[in-house]
This record gives sequence, structure tokens and C-alpha cells, in this order.
Amino acid sequence: MIYTYEAAKREALEATRRAAGAEVSLSLAIPPAGVAADLAIPCFPLAAALRAAPQEIATRLAGAVKLGPLLESAHASGGYLNVTFARSAFAAGVMGDLRRLGDRYGSNDAGGGRTVVIDFSAPNVARQMSVGHLRSTIIGAALYELHKFADYRPIGDNHLGDWGTQFGTLLYAYHTWLDRAGYERDPVGELLRLYVKFDAEARRDPSLRDQARQWHLRLERGDPDARRLWQEFVRHSLAAFQQIYDLLEVRFDYTLGESFYEDKMGEVIDTALRAGVAVEDQGALIVRLDDVGIKTPLILRRSDGATLYHTRDLATAIYRIRTFHPAKILYVVGSDQRLHFQQLFATLRKLGFGDVDYVHVDFGLIQLPEGRMSTRRGRVVFLEDVLDEAITRARRLVEEKNPELSEPEKDEVAGIVGIGAIKYADLSQNRVKNIVFDWERMLALDGDSAPYLQYTYVRARGILRKAGDHIPEDPFDPGATATIPEWALITSLGKFPEVVQEAVQAYHPHLVANYLFRLAQVFHGFYHDVPVLQADTEALRRSRLQLVAGAAAVMRIGLGLLGVRVPERM
Repeated sequence: MIYTYEAAKREALEATRRAAGAEVSLSLAIPPAGVAADLAIPCFPLAAALRAAPQEIATRLAGAVKLGPLLESAHASGGYLNVTFARSAFAAGVMGDLRRLGDRYGSNDAGGGRTVVIDFSAPNVARQMSVGHLRSTIIGAALYELHKFADYRPIGDNHLGDWGTQFGTLLYAYHTWLDRAGYERDPVGELLRLYVKFDAEARRDPSLRDQARQWHLRLERGDPDARRLWQEFVRHSLAAFQQIYDLLEVRFDYTLGESFYEDKMGEVIDTALRAGVAVEDQGALIVRLDDVGIKTPLILRRSDGATLYHTRDLATAIYRIRTFHPAKILYVVGSDQRLHFQQLFATLRKLGFGDVDYVHVDFGLIQLPEGRMSTRRGRVVFLEDVLDEAITRARRLVEEKNPELSEPEKDEVAGIVGIGAIKYADLSQNRVKNIVFDWERMLALDGDSAPYLQYTYVRARGILRKAGDHIPEDPFDPGATATIPEWALITSLGKFPEVVQEAVQAYHPHLVANYLFRLAQVFHGFYHDVPVLQADTEALRRSRLQLVAGAAAVMRIGLGLLGVRVPERM
């Protein structure tokens, strides 16, 4: 489908090419503030073909270009051809798109129904989720919604870290230092204490790591005691994780942890050996990747016979390919795992699985002011504490702003606002950047924040309620494009589909968040400067109500794609 804003851009480029009479790749730019134009076309690429200076070309094109129905005029400015939209036709088109598509406004059919598997969250069992787990969880959830909106069939898989050498550590620590009362009171908290204690003790006595490795081998070989305790650790952890996911309103289609693939790793190793991809090296089984520019080999099996997460990730990918037949597999995992995924993707291609688009959607760390978080050292901020604090702060805000709400209403709004603030604080930033954990920044309830955007929606809905919640479907009055705030709001609404498309293509939810903040600023300017319910004419009133309804709809749709709900009152 082609939205009005995209159609106007195509018209501008095609009209310019026809006027130039040259097959040259042209681009579009947004004119700087203060320039009376909606699009700018740089003429520099035409200079060689037309044997003229860009300024001369822009002047010539301004007089020769034949504009389509969505364009009003073109004029030269330096080496640019500046183009203005035909306001009446453009506004009618945007409002028509909004009316026709409703909650699907901004969606596209880029996915064509193809499947995309999204691997996200994936906390390690037997540890409490820290604020460091927030990024993968909510970035992955946002990418899930964005891909669904772009006509992909997303499959979300929470690939739990429920297998591996850390369980040898825990089994040894459990049998050595368990506080039984503490375990019964808070099983995951006690397991974390044991994990931290083991690390401290092993620093003093490295031989403890050999004993932990023995427990890991017992677990892999099916020792009944080791298996029973492992299953118990997993059960307690899943219950604790689910409480967090319920607060975040995050859902998965599958929760297939590493242990699900335990019986599938032998086949992976056999396949790699038969294909000549894996070779023995000092007792270990490795895949050399020098031929694709990766100097570090992937280790399939250690010299002691133990498998590694490389092996499990290969088995996982092959299972997903054979089961779900995806066009893409996205791994929403921190940037510190970049080498691992380079090795994984290269090995999959060597094994003949090259038809899938593998993407490491990497992100920066959440760090404490004193440095990187470390579960082993006990230097973490627990996610549950952050979410509880956010809801508490939001509850105080609701008490202050709307004391007349009932207690259940206050609780509901506090949950929506508090959790939304946490999600947006992360999603509004470029995912590749590191974030220093800051309570005030993370729980900010004003400025560039979810509460500010939610309040924008609430304010728009308040206007519509006063109008009887009736959204007119009359032809859009050209007079409602006359003022700067009106036109700014119309063009902002028109840009939303393009932003969604860019966010999906680049795997960058922050593009949607940043757009919504700009839309909120534009709407507040409109709200303060343009009378809606008291407009001079009924036709103007009804068209401005359409604008308000459009702003509310786009704000709700956009925040929904980020997993942020909107309240009706704040």
C-alpha cells in the first residue's frame, strides 16, 4: 500500500526526473526550519549529466517541472529544488488514510506473510532478573509488534539459559552451603546467593571449579539427584520470571530453553563431521572459520566431552529452520556476544542453512555508575525492584493529579504509567548505545517520557469526549490547513507510516519513540494555539476534530507498538 506522504514524495521525484530528462538517482531531504517547503531535492547529482551548476539546474527545473495533484509548487534555493505540498489534497489524503485503515494506520505489507523468529529475553535460570535483562525483553517485544504490523508472522521464543556449566556451579554450591530456610522462603534469591558465594570461594580455591565441572558432567549424563535438583531450580525460576513478564505485559509463543535441545546436539555434531565442517583439534571438536574472515574457531565439543552454548545455539537454529521455515531469525542479544553470532551464522551457512537471513540485533549494556553489572560479584539492580519503584512513583503522581479517581482506577493508571515510563526510557534510546543506570532518568514522569506521551493522548481524548466522542467523516475543510500548527500536525501524522517502515528495516524501535515525542510536541503546540471546539465555523470545527482524533489514534498505535499502554485519564 502507498500512503499519501510516500505518494507525494514519489510525485516530486518523478516530476523532477521528467523535467531534468536524465536518468540519475535523486534523493529527498527535509528542508531546514524556516524554509517554506515540505521537501528538498538536491540537484548536485544532476550537475555532471546536465553540464551545469546545481544552482542553475534548480532554477531551470523550478520553471519546467510539471507537478502532480499532491504538489503545489516548486522553487529553487541554492542547489536545491524545494517543493511544497498541495495542502488541501495532501490533508484529505492523510485523513483518508487514517479513516480507511483505523488501527492499521501505519502498517505495511513488507513481510508478505513470511515468518520471522525473534529470540529475546532469555534470562538464565536460577538467577533473579536484573535491570540488565530489560533491554532484550522490551526491544524484542517491540520488534515482535513492529514485524506483525509489517505483515510478518512473528514467532517469539524465550530461549532460557536452563542448561550449561553454571548448573554444575549451583549443584556444588547447593550441596555445600545451602541455607534451607532461606531456600524455602525465597528459592531464587537463595540460588543467587549460592552463585555469588561460589564465585567468591573459587577465587580463593580454584579447585572448586573442577568439582563444579564434575557436577555438570553428572547432570549431562543423567544423574538422578542432579536432574531432580535442576528441574526444581527451573520450576522456581520460571515462576519468578512470569511475575516480571506479567508486569511488563510481555508474552512469548514458545519458551524453549537450552535443555530442550539437549538430545539434538549429537545430530548437529554428526552432521558437522559428515560435512567435513568440524575437525578434531587437541581433543576438542571445532569449526575453523578463517576462510570467512573469523580467526577464532567455533568449539562444538570440549576435550572433556562437554558441549557448549555454541553447540546448543546451532541445534536451536536448525530446529527453528526445520520447524518454522523462517525467512529471518532475529537474536536480540547484547553486543558483547557479537563474535559468537558471527561464528554461529558462518557455521550455519557452512552446514547448508544459507537461505535464512540471520540478524544479531545487538544492544549496549545497562551499566551501574561504578561499572558493569556482575551477577557473580552480586553487583546488580533487580528488575522487580525497578518496576515496583516505578509503579510507586506513578501512584504518587496520580494521587496528585487526579485524587478524585477511585482506588482501583488509581492502581490501574499507576501501573500503566509506571511500567510505560520504564519501557520508554529504554526504547527511546538507540539500542546500540550503552546506558548508565539512573533511577531518576529511568523513572522520569515528564519531558521526553512515556507519561508525557500518554498525557498527550489523554488530552486529545478529553477534547473528543467533550465533542460527544463523535469523529466527523466530512470532507476535510481546506481551512484547517491554514495555520502553522495545523499544517505541522497534518504533515507529522502523514510521516508515521514511513517511520514504522524504517524501524522495521533497521530493527530500531527508538525511531518510533522519537517520532512520537515529536508528534506530542506538535500536538501540544496545536492544542495551545488552535481552537477546536470553539472554531469559527462548523466545518472548521469538524475538520479540527478529525485532526485531534488522528493524533490520538497515532499516539495510541505507536505506543502500542512499543508495548506501552495508554490510559483514558491521568
